[in-house]
Amino acid sequence: MKKSYSLYMLICLTTSIILSVGEVVYGRGQGSGPDSTKNKTKITDTRSNKPGGVKVNVVPFKPADKVFGNTSSQPAKTIIKNIDTGEDKILNNVKVYPNPVSDMLNLSYRVKKDSNVTIKIMDVLGNEVVTLLSERMSAGEQNNTFNIAYKLNSGFYFLRLVVGNETVIKRISVL
Repeated sequence: MKKSYSLYMLICLTTSIILSVGEVVYGRGQGSGPDSTKNKTKITDTRSNKPGGVKVNVVPFKPADKVFGNTSSQPAKTIIKNIDTGEDKILNNVKVYPNPVSDMLNLSYRVKKDSNVTIKIMDVLGNEVVTLLSERMSAGEQNNTFNIAYKLNSGFYFLRLVVGNETVIKRISVL
């Protein structure tokens, strides 16, 4: 054990001596070479026709009053507010209850004008499972109740309500 430890120490000592001698002999020691702070030279351009530099014209950014190409006189905030409130939508206030459902499904919604209404239940893959309603409805608040006790197995489904060209999809859980 002592011999192997002594041999290991001898190899380490010899390696460190060889490395330090190599740095001195080949000029890689401290204070020499290109990384030294003692021998810095300044590079200057001695050409007679030096370029004057790069000139760039910067135009400051001015926000426009247009939103998505709209040139109306309404400010941008008003336009965005009208989009968010849903004033142009035919279908509003869609509510599905109870959720999770076991046998009876209640659906309430508001239709702005007379339209064709289709209510379908889709599985998680998007396949149509059952059509609950497909008829023309008058404008106003609509409340429908559907018996789904024997039509659906337990699991997750999507209820798709289509009124005119608008579609609302709600997830339902069947017990």
